[in-house]
Amino acid sequence: MTTFSRRGLHGHVVDVLGRRIMRGELVSGDIIDQDALLTEFQVSRTVIREAIKVLTTKGLVDARPRLGTYVTERERWQLLDGDVMTWRSEGVPDALLVLELSEVRQVLEPAAARLAAVRRSDEECAEIQAAMSALAATFASTEAESHVKADLVFHRAVLAASGNELLARFEVVLEPALHARNELAFENETTTHFLDSHQAVVTAIVAQDADGAHAAMQLLMNQSARDSETIVSTDAAGAALVKERKQAL
Repeated sequence: MTTFSRRGLHGHVVDVLGRRIMRGELVSGDIIDQDALLTEFQVSRTVIREAIKVLTTKGLVDARPRLGTYVTERERWQLLDGDVMTWRSEGVPDALLVLELSEVRQVLEPAAARLAAVRRSDEECAEIQAAMSALAATFASTEAESHVKADLVFHRAVLAASGNELLARFEVVLEPALHARNELAFENETTTHFLDSHQAVVTAIVAQDADGAHAAMQLLMNQSARDSETIVSTDAAGAALVKERKQAL
C-alpha cells in the first residue's frame, strides 16, 4: 500500500502511465517504447527509467531481454497499492472495482464495528460521535465531495477505534471505494434512513454493544452493496456483471 510523490517530472510520468494502464489505454502485453516517452514528456532518460522502476514495484510493468518494457498480466498488479487503487477509481471507475470494494466492506467493516464497541476509548468514542454530527450536517447538501469526505471520516473513526492497525489501514481501500461509487452516480444519500443507519452504529459502539454494532454495520454495508449494484446496473455491461457475480454465489 505505497504511494509516490506526484510532484515533479518523475511523478508526472508515473501518474500518466499508471492511469493509462488502469484505464485500458495500455493493456497487458503492450510494449512501452521508452524512446517515444522521451519525446512525449520531454524529459531525460533517467526520469523515464525511474518512473518505470516505480511502476515495476507496483507490478504493472516488467522487462525482458529483446522484448523491452511491457505491461504485465493483471494477476501481477498490486491491486491494494494506494496509487493503483486511486488510478482505478478516478474518472469513470470500472464496475468490477465498485462491486468488489462493496464486497470487501461487507466482510471487514462489521467486524471492525464489533471490535470498536469492545475496545474504543472515550476519546475515540467522541471522535465517532463528532464524525456522525459532521455527516448529519451534509443532510441538506447535494455536493458529492462534502458528503464523501464526511462519510469517510466516520468510517475511518470506526476503523481506528477497532484497535487493529491493519483494519485502520483499510482506509487506503475505503477512500477510493466511496469516491468510485459517487463518481458513477451521486444522489443525495443523506436521507433520514441513511443517517439512522449510521446512528445505529454509533449508538451500539457507545453502549459497548458488540453484537449490536456488528449487526448495525452489517445492515449499513448490505444497503451500500445494493446501492452499488443499482449504480453499476445502469448500463447493459454493468447489469450483466452484477448478474454474473450473483449467480456465482
